[in-house]
Amino acid sequence: MEPRPEYPAHPDTRHHVRPSAPGADTAAGEGEGDRVINGGLSDEQIAERVVDYDDDEYGFVRMVRTALLEAGILKEETPLGKLHALAPPKGRRKNPFLFVLQNDLRKSKEFAAALHRFVRLEICAALGVSRVAYQRRPTFRVHMAGGPAQGFAHADGLEPYNHQPGEVNIWLPLSKVHGSNSLMCESSPGKGDFHAFEAEPGQFVRFYGNRCWHYCLDNETDDTRVSFDLRAVPMDLFDNNHDGPSKTLTKKSSKKRFTGIKPLKLGEYYMDSDAEFDEQWQQMRGRM
Repeated sequence: MEPRPEYPAHPDTRHHVRPSAPGADTAAGEGEGDRVINGGLSDEQIAERVVDYDDDEYGFVRMVRTALLEAGILKEETPLGKLHALAPPKGRRKNPFLFVLQNDLRKSKEFAAALHRFVRLEICAALGVSRVAYQRRPTFRVHMAGGPAQGFAHADGLEPYNHQPGEVNIWLPLSKVHGSNSLMCESSPGKGDFHAFEAEPGQFVRFYGNRCWHYCLDNETDDTRVSFDLRAVPMDLFDNNHDGPSKTLTKKSSKKRFTGIKPLKLGEYYMDSDAEFDEQWQQMRGRM
């Protein structure tokens, strides 16, 4: 297999230096075939797709706006894509909008119930299955116009994250995404054709982030991106004992290091789309 192409040049390459990893053919074991490499997923299930849905049925945009309005940091007339007009970008750790969404909204029962229904009706259909294990606490993102790149280039199934290979990524924009405010991703593992997802509220992107490298750029557009993302595994492919990422992230000699391995378990990191929501919610509350 040819060497994986390098990422496009970027002013701050620290965000985009990928960790060392084997090629796609050797990641799952030499000679074991595509079905093993893809964790048992079909070619269609790992293909990048933009899928339409009715946001009014779930209320994700409404819930985000309500949470920010109640926190006193959003004006009624301000679209989510223009949040930067209310507070200049200061990086992820000093983002008041992200703080509210991560610490208040995603811990609410209303959001969790809507997500559970969304997974059952939309994500299962997009994967062509009737049941999945899904990430119970999605990650919200607020990539401010004029703000720096967030995170670093990675593929979820490789070091240091080590997610199980049957896992697919679901990425939901709650404001219009395009160009450098979006997520850059290759269309299939090792292809190297990095491109920005283009979508809007009422659409989600399904992609195989487990083996497809992805990353963010400095947001040089005039639009802030508000989004959340989660991962899902068809239940017949789910491995409850798969070695997950390291348990803790420490900093030593200015280098980030992961220590200890902790499997990502059903009922902890993942929820069962087939389970009764209220029962799972009671279990979740103790882990918030």
